[in-house]
Amino acid sequence: MDWTLLKGYTYFFAIAISAILLMWYIYYLYINKARRERYEEYSKLVLNDGLDDEPVEPREDRAENPKDQTKDKR
Repeated sequence: MDWTLLKGYTYFFAIAISAILLMWYIYYLYINKARRERYEEYSKLVLNDGLDDEPVEPREDRAENPKDQTKDKR
């Protein structure tokens, strides 16, 4: 196996892997509707960002009891 044949195989596999990654990225961006729909909500946050603005989505209360929360409220 000479050097040019090895470079050819390397180039072929690099292009094949790049094509597979590109198809996966396109699938990730455009097929996932739930994620795509939320981009509009977050773009509004970027355009209209101020200290007196309301949150885009309500904050989750992850603790069962508010006293169990570890965040220090002051």
